[in-house]
Amino acid sequence: MFRPHRFRLHPVWSSLQSRRPRHPIVRAMFGLFAICAFIVLLVVGAAIAAIVMVAGLLLRALRPQAQSRPSRPVAYAPHVQAAPSSNDGDVIDGEYSVLRKSEPRVAGR
Repeated sequence: MFRPHRFRLHPVWSSLQSRRPRHPIVRAMFGLFAICAFIVLLVVGAAIAAIVMVAGLLLRALRPQAQSRPSRPVAYAPHVQAAPSSNDGDVIDGEYSVLRKSEPRVAGR
């Protein structure tokens, strides 16, 4: 354990170190103060989180809906026929196939 009184340090260092009070009631009051400060920080953090969450939900509910994208890309739904595309350079036409993840190989089998 580090004991600063065993080392000869700069005098400013000793003035920066806090000294705990010896009286048990004062110690208890400092402990109670620390617990209350911690609880206040928790409540303030929870309130800020709730405000941000409610604001996000309100913005999402009140914002006009953008064009919805399909939930699954066309490549994963082969039964869906794609609309004929115009060749204006913005569309890449191609055929896709879904690759399945292979089972991991175990050594010795």
